[in-house]
Amino acid sequence: MVRSADLVVLPYQSLLLKSARESRVLILKNSVVIIDEAHNLADSLSNMYNSKITSSQLKTVLSCLDEYLDRFYNVLGAGNRRYIQTLTVLTRSFIRVLINNQDGASTMSSMTINQFLFSLDIDNINIVKLCQFVKESNIIHKDCGYANKLSSIQNQFDLQLHDEGSSIACFQALVDFLRSLLNSNDDGRIIVAKQKLGGQPDEAYLKFVMLCAEKIFSKVTQDAYVVILAGGTLQPIEETRFRLCPSLPPTDIKFFTCNHIVPPESILPIAVTRGPSGMAFDFSYNSRSSPSMIEELGRFICNIITVVPEGVVMFFSSYDYERRVYDAWMTTGTISRISKKKHVFREPRNSADVEAVLNKYKEAIESCSNFSQDTGVNGALLLAVVGGKISDGINFSNGMGRCVIMVGLPYPSPSDVELIYYGSALEVEESIMRIYA
Repeated sequence: MVRSADLVVLPYQSLLLKSARESRVLILKNSVVIIDEAHNLADSLSNMYNSKITSSQLKTVLSCLDEYLDRFYNVLGAGNRRYIQTLTVLTRSFIRVLINNQDGASTMSSMTINQFLFSLDIDNINIVKLCQFVKESNIIHKDCGYANKLSSIQNQFDLQLHDEGSSIACFQALVDFLRSLLNSNDDGRIIVAKQKLGGQPDEAYLKFVMLCAEKIFSKVTQDAYVVILAGGTLQPIEETRFRLCPSLPPTDIKFFTCNHIVPPESILPIAVTRGPSGMAFDFSYNSRSSPSMIEELGRFICNIITVVPEGVVMFFSSYDYERRVYDAWMTTGTISRISKKKHVFREPRNSADVEAVLNKYKEAIESCSNFSQDTGVNGALLLAVVGGKISDGINFSNGMGRCVIMVGLPYPSPSDVELIYYGSALEVEESIMRIYA
């Protein structure tokens, strides 16, 4: 390392968010930037600039604003009062657009930023100054603080409470969404998900989806001397290039790959198309939750754990599907049958609990190493989730991962609105690059 060089370790947000770089006086000029686990980079970039606010959050904000205005209307200066009233108008407009249709069916639509502003007739509002007012006036904490104080008084009469922490989170969600509206019209889409009749308030939401992650990342590549993307799953390389740096000429991009740490002779990949009874496995969204499919999967797992010693890790596509399968297996007695051969562990949703679960999983495997497969428990089964807490960067060495099972393919639904627009954006970018190639 150069004697005068500084080694700075940062999370993604501190490097990729312009505001974070400026607040930390992080200068990228002539710097070497190394990004580890870079297969997460494109999604992380988009998620950083995505924003979402639900109908229930909007109603909480509106309630706090109304209470604050009722109390301090005559005390506030004309400018401050006007900005708070503008926030109220915007919040009411957002709530109104989420009201369900007459038929009560939930609907999801998408539009550009300009279409969204014009449809709500709020294109004449200066959102830049409004966001600046929110930042400089500290109105979020003032408003939520008063709402919390008022709720404490009302609680003496058993009236509904405002939780200050949740109120602040709701306000911050609104401000983040407003800032998203300041992006260029083609940089993203607004998704409007309306609540179905009798549904939960959180089912209705407004979400901004950033589609131009490469514009954000280009500011890093332009300033830095060199950018190194390190990761084990950057394939397909062309997709990674189009999502992160499509404007860079191919001569400026160098690829280096090496062999996997596990030799090919130690890996036996098998695609299982049918269960023990001959039933075809179909884990598409429409079929995966059927009782017969879940029961057949259970029979298959019972067979696998009988012949595979030590640790088996089983991945599901989502926490919801893992819970659904586990509950069904509990009802049918499949978990009881599995427990006769392997201890069963489940990936926790809470990150703080992951280490404890992994330690128990490891201890269960080690404690069973002396048991015969025919006479007792021979290891442990860990039910996990793709993209969850333990599917990335965890080393299931030796006995902890004798067999890894993937239930179905962890791909989102092809009808997903966000996925459709991501795909369209990539296709447009690729077409443009081919024209100028």
